[in-house]
Amino acid sequence: MKELQIITLEDVLAAKEQRAKLQAELRDRHGATVVSVTINMPGAVKYSADTLNLLYYAVNELRQRIRDLRFLLCEERILHLSTGPVALLAVAGDAAKIKEIGMAIEQTTKFGRLLDVDVFDSAGRQINRAGFGSTARPCFVCSGSAVECMRERRHDPVEILAAVKNLLLEYQAASTAAWPQPVKQIGDAALEAMLMEVACTPSPGLVDRVNSGAHRDMDFFTFLQSSSAINVGIYRCALAGWRHEGGPDDLLPLLRRIGAEAERDMAAATAGVNTQKGLVFLLGIVAAASAVVLKRHPENFGSSAILAMAAAICRGIVEREMACLKHKQPGRKLTAGERLYLAHGVTGIRGEIENGLTVVSQTGLPLLREALAAGLSLNDALVHALLGLMTVTEDTTILNRHNLAILAEVQDKAREILAAGGMLTARGRAHVHELDALFSSQRNISPGGSADLLAVTYFLHKIELWQARTAE
Repeated sequence: MKELQIITLEDVLAAKEQRAKLQAELRDRHGATVVSVTINMPGAVKYSADTLNLLYYAVNELRQRIRDLRFLLCEERILHLSTGPVALLAVAGDAAKIKEIGMAIEQTTKFGRLLDVDVFDSAGRQINRAGFGSTARPCFVCSGSAVECMRERRHDPVEILAAVKNLLLEYQAASTAAWPQPVKQIGDAALEAMLMEVACTPSPGLVDRVNSGAHRDMDFFTFLQSSSAINVGIYRCALAGWRHEGGPDDLLPLLRRIGAEAERDMAAATAGVNTQKGLVFLLGIVAAASAVVLKRHPENFGSSAILAMAAAICRGIVEREMACLKHKQPGRKLTAGERLYLAHGVTGIRGEIENGLTVVSQTGLPLLREALAAGLSLNDALVHALLGLMTVTEDTTILNRHNLAILAEVQDKAREILAAGGMLTARGRAHVHELDALFSSQRNISPGGSADLLAVTYFLHKIELWQARTAE
């Protein structure tokens, strides 16, 4: 890092000449548009850790937006000058479109006022912002024209420097954000979905706020610890989807890697208890699918497109990971899901997601919407949707503990309760409590697969609410 240095007029003129010389060199070498990024920083000190970090922010934004336009970044130079850091980029692309993204970087945030993004076409002509109907850049202090305020000396230097300091604080605060805003919203919805699933009560045979259901090695607080541990992994899956540029099925290996790390975090938080391993896989893929759709097809962003993308990400997974099991070497230890596939042909969550999670789109979501529209509380609406999912889910948690006959019995009991009105009637609610006691104390039945699907149901419901607010 350069030492803080007070600059002179000679320094400013020398730096300007150096920039112009390098701009001409880049044009001659590439015959391309040249972008110049500088820091517009009043005061005697121009080069600091703050100004350098701000420059790198602008460069990263430019790289991403240039990539989104499918333009080629030919060359990039960073100059560490006492007059302030400078970035020069040679880009093979339309100068007018590049100017538009430069203006967006300047205008989207408050601290963008500290950035000057100048664009020159391949002939060296500067692209003027006035040609885009844009007004003159605002003053640092007020909303008036910067040129007019400077000409009329409306603000004293102390006032200007204070305003600049506040803009730098805006940048510093923004730079602490761990995720791009769309990724954060998707991750927030996923975390909320995990918590809502374990919180809704009564959940027959499952851990909820009142009891541990059919589980003796975990309770409500174990799930809070687990959800806190794996939530970063889900955010990372969303970020992976947001950044992904290849085909959908190219994304799965990366999500698997992130998911494995999240599982290790879960095990560390719960002392080895498997609370949400299936949900890591399921919600991680759905979160990634959501980010892909939002990035590439924002006009179609919604539950249908997300589930279709999740299916595309997992295309062929059953054939690759399950159907080939009969050819595996006999001695290899099988997972519970693999044993169920070989014994009963049950494809489990792999099959569900490859088929587009129709149990969610055709059962979970409609029942949740119906219950909320009828005036049920969010808690009761979630329990109502859980009952519906229990009627149709090939629940591998039940099958691992019991058999196909018990799974069929569970599905029948859930249907009977829904036929009695589910959580919409006093009779149905009484039956839910009875079923919880039966599963928890007597039968040791846990519909854990349905619980995971309930979390996805709520996640997609949350996405729908988000979209509805956006459309208003």
